[in-house]
Amino acid sequence: MNVFRDFELEALNLLLRDAVTSEQMRLVATFSGATSYRYTGSGYYLTISDQNLPIDKITSSEPAVVGKSGDVQCGFVAFLGNHELTLECHTWGPVDVPDDFRDRAVVISTPPVRMVKGPHPLSN
Repeated sequence: MNVFRDFELEALNLLLRDAVTSEQMRLVATFSGATSYRYTGSGYYLTISDQNLPIDKITSSEPAVVGKSGDVQCGFVAFLGNHELTLECHTWGPVDVPDDFRDRAVVISTPPVRMVKGPHPLSN
């Protein structure tokens, strides 16, 4: 059985499209080895290790990838380096990501991020 759920793979494909080779992405999509999983109370970290993953450190949070299941909304960040890949899923709304979130039907999207233009609020 694959470690990553379909929605997590969809998020990783978006986040890592310029950071890994197609061969490395196939490895991630079919990975069934040992993992590290940690639920934080408002999200989770899921880590895999494989010698075929990059050694160079990369953090990817673009595009903004959002997961939604019912009233729960989350964001994702991917961390690569030292032959490891960690997917972070974190609350991105008023309702915390529950511990059973990975077992839910989650819809992935990449909504536009609105930037506010104007003077910095701390500048005088």
